[in-house]
Amino acid sequence: MTESGSDTWLALAGQRLSSAGLKAGAARTAVIELLANEGRCLLSPQEIATKLQGGSSGSIASVYRTLDCLHELGLVRRLDGQDGVARYEINHPGHVHHHFFNEATGAVTPFEDQELDQLIREIAQRLEVRVTSYDVILRGVNGK
Repeated sequence: MTESGSDTWLALAGQRLSSAGLKAGAARTAVIELLANEGRCLLSPQEIATKLQGGSSGSIASVYRTLDCLHELGLVRRLDGQDGVARYEINHPGHVHHHFFNEATGAVTPFEDQELDQLIREIAQRLEVRVTSYDVILRGVNGK
């Protein structure tokens, strides 16, 4: 994510937390800043806690509580892997990407597809609905 995209999401997070009457304590702030600055998507709570262990904000319980709060506020997306581990990424308005889960290796590859996104917009128009968000997750293995 670009720095301006990160800043936009950080501002949005601050606004939504404030509107919900929630304070940005040290642990919550650390998780939010890590998510905003992290280059890759789909981090597990354990990965986040490990990255935060250098400070006092790396408690796994604090990470779970923060992720639950951010999910409820629509600031992060939760994707459940077949390995039983939930992974999170920021829900950045205007940025859409999808994921391929490799069932053989467990690897997750984000991808963008403008034709797929256009098709989803056409389906929404045909159904006369306003789509507020969507997730496309392809599961399979590499090769033909």
